[in-house]
Amino acid sequence: MTNTAAAVIDFYDDSAHAHMSKVAMPAALRNVKLAMLSPEQHARLPDTDFGLIVLTKRANVLRKFPVNDPGNAWLSAQYFGQTYEKLAFPARFVAAKFIKSACDAYEVPSSRLVDAYAARADEEIESNTFVEGSEKGWMLRKLAQRELIEKAASAGEVTATAELPNQHFALVIKTGDGSVIRKYAMPDAGHVKQAASYFDKYAMDLQPEYRHRFALSVANRADELGVDVSRHAGLAKWASSSWNNNVDAHLEQRKSLLPRNPSAREVLNKLAASLGETTPADMAEALQVFDQATGLDRYYDRGLADPYASTMGKLAEGWSEEVDGDTVTAADLQKAISSGKLEGYFGAAFVEQFKKDPTQIYSSLPDPEKQVIKQVSAGQA
Repeated sequence: MTNTAAAVIDFYDDSAHAHMSKVAMPAALRNVKLAMLSPEQHARLPDTDFGLIVLTKRANVLRKFPVNDPGNAWLSAQYFGQTYEKLAFPARFVAAKFIKSACDAYEVPSSRLVDAYAARADEEIESNTFVEGSEKGWMLRKLAQRELIEKAASAGEVTATAELPNQHFALVIKTGDGSVIRKYAMPDAGHVKQAASYFDKYAMDLQPEYRHRFALSVANRADELGVDVSRHAGLAKWASSSWNNNVDAHLEQRKSLLPRNPSAREVLNKLAASLGETTPADMAEALQVFDQATGLDRYYDRGLADPYASTMGKLAEGWSEEVDGDTVTAADLQKAISSGKLEGYFGAAFVEQFKKDPTQIYSSLPDPEKQVIKQVSAGQA
């Protein structure tokens, strides 16, 4: 996540009104109450009148997206649609849920991205507060909530699961204190199919290295038990042991994001030179270390393919992807690009990268962004 304290997140951060120029209030809302808050009024609002409260790593409290009246709720929804990428991934769901709730209560429209993120927000999100730096814990909690083994399993089933070897689990995580967390047991063919279906739906909620581990474990277990998972395209992509044909382009893209860091660019040159001497998995691990060291990991799922998507897997010429029951093809992505509308939703920098490798980048995006591109291609946005 970018430095939230310094970033333009909502209308009251946007002193230059750079984002406001892209917002047009519908005629039906012209008479809606919209009180422009002075700094003193903003400070006096209770925390409950904001879509998001961020507790930063330095113990500061940032209050974003005012929803104290119908106009501010609507305006916050529009700003979320333009600035959500500056928020940590789980914080987006928190903000969207409370902005959407306020808009519904005031009977004003929100925005497509607020609706998309709010629709996927967990019911157990009861507070509008997000603690900066808690992303990893959030991810582990999500895993725990989506266990494929029922909590009401019999004592015998629990014992049998405990005795399964690590390779019979879709995901094995070693924590910093040396303990091991094992998720999604696959004792039989039925559980392998469940794990594959889960991955189709929630792969992008996982960290990149966990996507690869999960997909590879499921694919290997499926081979062992003779389970057909060929229709699960995500498994083939993330479990792939072959090179991505565009790996050189992904390395070059990283160079373009580091124009003033010659030492980092030289590291990328060395990685590119070693492509013929290593494996895709090893390259992905090296690239992940590089991205974390240079801060490029903040761009994952925002126009930059993560290390595993950058190095592994080859998309077929007849590429397509299912999004909420609709099939999106490479031709659809080209329609979205040709429409000229993507820049308004995602910014010029994203569109320039998207043009270079639309199928690969689209596959790496979270579902809300996929929905917007799908709607643009269909002329619905």
